[in-house]
Amino acid sequence: MKKLIILAVVSGLAGPAFAAGQFDLPGISAADLKLLSAEIPAASPARVVDWNKAQDGSEKLKLGIVSKAERDGYITRASLWRPEESLNVAAMDFKAGPFEKMKYAPEELVTCNYVPMSEGYETGKPNGMSPKFKCRDAKGKEFKVKYGETGDVMAEVASSWILTAIGAYADRMYPVRLNCPDCPSDPFKNESDRGAWRQGQMVAIEDKLGERIEFEPNSGIGFDEFYRLPDKVGAEALNGMAQFLSNSDNKAPNQAIACQKQDVIADAAGKATCGNPVVYLQDMGISFGGRGFYHNSRMNFDKWAKEHIWEDPRTCVMHLNSTQTSSLNGTDPIGRDLHQIGEQARQMLIRRLGMLSRRQLIDIFTAARAPKREPFHTAEEWADLFLSKVEQLRSPRGAKTPPGFACPYQIVPPNSAPQPAQQFGG
Repeated sequence: MKKLIILAVVSGLAGPAFAAGQFDLPGISAADLKLLSAEIPAASPARVVDWNKAQDGSEKLKLGIVSKAERDGYITRASLWRPEESLNVAAMDFKAGPFEKMKYAPEELVTCNYVPMSEGYETGKPNGMSPKFKCRDAKGKEFKVKYGETGDVMAEVASSWILTAIGAYADRMYPVRLNCPDCPSDPFKNESDRGAWRQGQMVAIEDKLGERIEFEPNSGIGFDEFYRLPDKVGAEALNGMAQFLSNSDNKAPNQAIACQKQDVIADAAGKATCGNPVVYLQDMGISFGGRGFYHNSRMNFDKWAKEHIWEDPRTCVMHLNSTQTSSLNGTDPIGRDLHQIGEQARQMLIRRLGMLSRRQLIDIFTAARAPKREPFHTAEEWADLFLSKVEQLRSPRGAKTPPGFACPYQIVPPNSAPQPAQQFGG
């Protein structure tokens, strides 16, 4: 019945009541409804640059929009994880931050000037429904600010830091405080009260990993396309990480195939191309939570605690509360159960997540400000909950897990779903 209500309401989304956020339907928020009508920005063409300028660095290379065939070609050679042997997680100090070069220290006071939406975004407003805007520092560099106390910002910081630590690609999220003398109080909603920003407010600055590779704006990559990736084990493991973190809002635009800044190069014709494309989970704002009608909750200790890792621990089918904005539903085009992972991916996750100590996890959840989120729990409690979920990966059947347990498949093959129950025993 609620789905029918949503469909009926979406047909009138352009009306003044929606714009003012005045809907009052049971179980459906205005924010949920807005997600259904998010606009897609206009396309920008691929750029051809001057070869000499590209070589000497005087012209910045940008891929722009590529053809679908080019984008699909990038997928077939994209990386998902940094080599395990290159990681030194034990040496990482999460009080300072996980990135090799930290632009901002945790809780640093950052001063900037507001960039009006009409200047900061080609369409006059940003994508998505998470509150955000652009700001400009004293050197003239613009950056994206995410703000608000909905849990999205906290979840993105925690996810970004954890993924970076275990060798997955991720945007750099900096939990800082912001001074913006000419910012509106709530820029995402209204720009009219310039100068009303609450100084020193907690925000996160998002520093993009690189340029998204897209055949149309905001196209991204869904989990139902992961079967095209060359690293089958890594693809299953990244799929598993999304489910481990209860990342339910995983529609295609929230994952990216991208090119890191140093890997954008000019070919012989002067056209920008990518030497080493990567795939990563870009928007992890709805994570660390549990069941909801349209989305899972986010950064909600009690609800995340109730979410189990496994839907069927015997067959290594993972659990994720599916939502209307998920690309992790059902099977992919080659018939794989999108919730199932193989033994190699399970062991990869166990090894990599096992590199994080309890002390480091406490520092991560402290930096993400998780203890400030209702229902209130300490960073120590968050760390212990995280470790309990890692233990569920190790022992899918708990105390009943037999010695030498292994998932039915080393790598989940095509046409694997649905599986007959008798194949795996009791």
